[in-house]
Amino acid sequence: MLILLTIPFAAAFGTATHIRLEHQALALRAGVQQVPAVLLDDTHPAPDTPEDALRPTGTKDSARARRSTPHGEHTAVVPIDTPAKAGQTITISIGADGKLTGPIPSSRQNTALAATAATAACGVWALSAGALLVPTTLTRKLLHRKRLRQCAYEWKQLDTPPG
Repeated sequence: MLILLTIPFAAAFGTATHIRLEHQALALRAGVQQVPAVLLDDTHPAPDTPEDALRPTGTKDSARARRSTPHGEHTAVVPIDTPAKAGQTITISIGADGKLTGPIPSSRQNTALAATAATAACGVWALSAGALLVPTTLTRKLLHRKRLRQCAYEWKQLDTPPG
């Protein structure tokens, strides 16, 4: 019964978390611009990936790329989703400071994170409730047994003849 009371709390917590994450992602997207860059090398796996290893989905390749700015040319190693050859033009994301930006979380990632946070909030609530409920119930049971023993003792005293 008490667990059912956590559902509205978890939903509110998850919704608030999702809204906060979406606002953060929106702010990040507002400060990012997409610019073209030319690859200087063929893409290659991250340095710590063995050549013959099976790579998990979502693993990115990287390559050096050059982009032009009003202040000159900039070269940097950029992550790339798909294999590409030197000379290809790709689109990269840069922040207001002109530096490469990391990936901005998608709405799906924000939703998953909010659901995880709501589940964790329920877990914390359940553990807290259990931490309060178990000692209270145990104390109540012990006191009840003590009262029953005292009552039995007093009845026995009434049945015993004087002297």
